[in-house]
This record gives sequence, C-alpha cells and structure tokens, in this order.
Amino acid sequence: MLNMRLEDVKENKVLLGAAAVTAAVGGGLLLRRALRQTKPIAGPYTPATLPAGCYDAIIVGAGPSGSVCGFYMAKSGAKVALLDKERFPRDKICGDAVCTPAIHILEDMGVIEELRVADEVKFADNGGFISPSGLAYIGNSQHKLGTAAACAVRRIDLDVRVARAAQRAGAELMEEFEVGTEVTFSKEEGLWTVKSTDGKVVRGRMLVCADGSTSRLATQLGYCTAPPQGVSSRAYIAGGSHNANFDGLVFYPRWSLPGYAAIFKHAKDELGFCYYLIPCGAKEGQMGSCTADDLKRLHENAIKHDPFISAAMGPNPKCERMRAGSLRVGGQGLRTTYDDHVIIIGDAAGFIDPLTGEGIHTAMMAGKVAAETLLACREAGNYSSKNTRLYERAWMDSFGHDFKLSQKGAELIWKYPILLDACANEVQRQGDAMMSKWAEVMTNMRPKTYFLRPDVAIPLGFALIRELWQQKVVGRPDKYVMPAGVPSK
Repeated sequence: MLNMRLEDVKENKVLLGAAAVTAAVGGGLLLRRALRQTKPIAGPYTPATLPAGCYDAIIVGAGPSGSVCGFYMAKSGAKVALLDKERFPRDKICGDAVCTPAIHILEDMGVIEELRVADEVKFADNGGFISPSGLAYIGNSQHKLGTAAACAVRRIDLDVRVARAAQRAGAELMEEFEVGTEVTFSKEEGLWTVKSTDGKVVRGRMLVCADGSTSRLATQLGYCTAPPQGVSSRAYIAGGSHNANFDGLVFYPRWSLPGYAAIFKHAKDELGFCYYLIPCGAKEGQMGSCTADDLKRLHENAIKHDPFISAAMGPNPKCERMRAGSLRVGGQGLRTTYDDHVIIIGDAAGFIDPLTGEGIHTAMMAGKVAAETLLACREAGNYSSKNTRLYERAWMDSFGHDFKLSQKGAELIWKYPILLDACANEVQRQGDAMMSKWAEVMTNMRPKTYFLRPDVAIPLGFALIRELWQQKVVGRPDKYVMPAGVPSK
C-alpha cells in the first residue's frame, strides 16, 4: 500500500511538473503576445511639423508596389512624392500574372474596371499544369472557387494605370526623376533629401525604396548586399497565330526545376510566354541544374522543340524577340526591410515567392501594409525603427511567413520531381476539385501549409505511391522529353 502511495506521489510529481512546464510555456507565449508592440510610439514629427514644400513620404519607384503605397497614403491625406525614372507608359519584363490578392487591391483602386473597359485584362477561366513526366491536366477551377484565381495584364498597361490611380488619389507623380547618388538624411531635421541626376530635389520624412529587383537605392544605402539570383524571360505571341485553347498553363520540364515555363492568354487573344529560373542549390548563382546563362537557350528551345509548349504555340507563331529580367526571390540579399525613416517594398525587398516566382500580388500587398504602417507612424510623429519594424511584422503576417516553406518546396521538387507527378496524378483523379486547391495555394489565396492538411496530404501521399508504382515498377514511359538531338541541359 505504501509502495503504491509512493508511486502515486512520484507520478503526481511528474504530472504536476509537466503541467507547470506547460503553464509556463503557455503563459510565456501569452505574455509575449500581450507585450508585443501593436501601436507606434509617439514622437516629435507630427504632420503639423512638416516643413513647407516637404513630403510625408518619398517613394522611389512607381511600379505596382510603390504606386499602391502612394495611393493608400495619399487617399488618407498624406503628402506623397512618387518618383519614377521613366515616363509612363513604360514596360517591365514580367510574367504578367496578377493573382487574387492583387486583383482585390486593383478593384479597390478602380483599376480593374479601367482595364476591363480598355480590353487590357484577361481573367483565367481555365488552366492547369504539365508535370515533369508529362502528366497533364487542364480544367476550370473558377466554378469551384467562385472567382478567377488570376488574370493576365501586360505590365505596360498595368503600371501606368496604378501610377495614375495613385496620382488621382493625391500623390505627386514625378516622371523622369532618376535618383542620383546624393541621397542624404538629416537627423537634426528628421528629413531625407533626394536629388535626381539632373538636379531636381525633393525632401521628406520617410524614404520608401520601391525601385525594383536590382534596387540601386537600397544597395547604395547598404541594405541590399547581393545582386538578384533569379532570372526570367518573356515574349509575346500575336493573337490568331497560336494553338492555345487555355487561359493559363504551367510547364515543369525536369531539366529546369525548380524553375518552370508558363503561357498566359492575354486580352485580344495574345499569349505571353515566360521562362523562370529560380535560385536553388548550394552554389551561388545555381538554379537547380541551371544557371542564368541557360535562359536564352531554354526559352528558344521550348518554343521550337518542347513537346507541350511547341504544340500550344502551333507551327507558325508570330513570336517577338525574347527579353529577360532579374528576380530577387524570398528576400534574398536584404539585410532588413526597415530602419529609421526607411522601408523597402516590392521587388526591391525580394518579395517574390521562391516556389512560384510570382511577385505582383506580394508587391501590392506590401505596398498596402507599408502605407498602413507609415500612416500610423505619421499620426504618432515617429518614423524610427521602433515603429517601422511594425511594417516587417505586417508583411510577414500577410505573406512572408510562406517564403521559407516555398523555398523548401522548391528544393524538394528539384531533388524529387516525382512529387509534382504525384500532384498531377491526384488532380487527374479528382478533377477540378483538386485543381482549385492547387490554384488557391499557388496564387496565395491559401498558405503552402494547406498542402499539409490531412484531407489534402493523405490523398497526395497515396498519389505518390501510385506514381512510384507506375514509374519504378510498371515502367511507364516519360512523355516529357526533348526530340533526339535537342539538348535539354
């Protein structure tokens, strides 16, 4: 009896100890959440103290991220200088896919309606993907989602409309304002002075770096420490000269994983073809099995010889010359995205998803949360890093939390292409029900962790077993191969 009681006491001590640890951890998390800064700290730089002729914010770069930031700041009464080195309309090399979160922002800005009226936007009603072994699915996920997961807009059309929307909201758009090397901050005044290469000067409380993936400004200020590691190509194909019977299709040839190729149908039956090479691997400049030097060859070979891409293009596509641009992926090369009187947004901050290569929607989402943070700083009169760090927390909560899992996903599909085959296998089995889930994750409507939910992960696990059986035991032929004599690497 005594032994039983002693054992009971020991067991109770263990249970009490475990309970105490659980309570301590839980209490610590609750305390941390309770102490987490949610509002800006007050300071001396209230709107009333802004000197005449100065701005609450100087935004360098009037692309989607900078213009969205300018729109929401100006709409709420802030004085904004929105600078761009070129004159609109101007082009930007991009895949042109605008995902759902960005569509909602464009609707709020009134831009979507303008694009509809001008016949400059094409919403994706049907689309799909081709896996590394050639499993294909094209379906209509829109009827499952209730809305298009994405639309295609040429950047020459999109950028001018978002910049003009910001201008209508009250931002002062300064075109052909190329920022030079004289960008200085006065701690005494709490003001930035930004000079253009031809002598123009603007002064303001806050500096927003939104000048693209190479971000000369963020590099000059020491926040960006490495060049972009990813690259992409783009070429337009004239309407009526192709065989595409879909609105969007992604191709995953194993020789360019974790990169991919994609075709998006634009307004007026035009196609946009792009090829993405995404950073992955231990070596600097490594993009799976590729490097940036492979881009031109992969792009041109795909149009002529890829068994799926060339079929969509047709025998005589009127295809323009390839153009290329850089990709800063997953925050790569950035020391920080905020500091005293500074924030970095959009491509300049590397807000491109490491798995999908998509960045327009994250750029716009960042522009909006940046505006919200800066408006709160403006009201509090304090633009120090103690307050601007709220911006980093906001973009991490909004989309940045997904980047690490996206990077892991990119590494996995590069090493194990059969994972994409398993996804295609399950999409073929379930049809549009599974295709809609795939579309939601790949367009940021749901986080990548959605793939880990039991109702999604378990069917995909069985699909992987089916693919292993078909590929390793049955020996199903690989459909995604280049013709004899055409190198894939």
